[in-house]
Amino acid sequence: MAYQRAYFPVKTISLSQGYGSGSSTHKLSYAIDLAGIQNVYAPFDCKVTKLYQPIDTKNHANTVWLTSTKKVLSPNGYYGYLTISITHPSEISKMRIGTIYKQGEKICTTSKMTGNATGNHVHIEVAKGKDSGWVKKTNGKYSEYVILNKVKAEDYLFVDEDSTIKKKAYKNKNYNFIKESDITYVVKNVPSEPLNVRSTTSLNNTKNIIGGLTNGEEVIKFYDKGNMSYIYHYEMMGYVANRYLIKKV
Repeated sequence: MAYQRAYFPVKTISLSQGYGSGSSTHKLSYAIDLAGIQNVYAPFDCKVTKLYQPIDTKNHANTVWLTSTKKVLSPNGYYGYLTISITHPSEISKMRIGTIYKQGEKICTTSKMTGNATGNHVHIEVAKGKDSGWVKKTNGKYSEYVILNKVKAEDYLFVDEDSTIKKKAYKNKNYNFIKESDITYVVKNVPSEPLNVRSTTSLNNTKNIIGGLTNGEEVIKFYDKGNMSYIYHYEMMGYVANRYLIKKV
């Protein structure tokens, strides 16, 4: 059985704010804003682990935390539990801590109706692990509540194949939003099958062989390390000689 992928929770990727000191309100966080009013879907099989519904929704934003109920696969090769916080949902009063959602199930819609937002968008933060809340970070006069164990969303969430990427730049910097098809490769020209999949990059150790691939099989390639590539094929993750991988057209 294939590992479940972790996906962005919306179907349109239109970046309206990114990370860093040049951002308006994300100076201390790895938060991104995706513009528009749109449906929000469960990014993986998950449960609600934290809710924040302030009384003053004009100045403070609704937020829901969703934690994966099993390990999920990320586009950078991470395989483990993830927590995602979604800020500016239009309505969370019917949500309860412990509520279970299946991947792809509609959770809510995005809105500017909560928080001091200047336009319709969803604010997304991602953390590694099962447990993550907010912590206040301060730098000089600027302070911001950020998710714990924070990681960059585009490193850990795939863009669904049916989704549209409309805008991927912020402050002249392109963000690397990845669909699975972008990193899918085909095994080709292996002279003596199988192509060994190894737990390490060493070619001189037969004990690190964990499986094999044949010509024509497809893999997800996460990154290169010298002459080896770290790949995923169904429930197998390891290194293969990258000269036998051709980008799928």
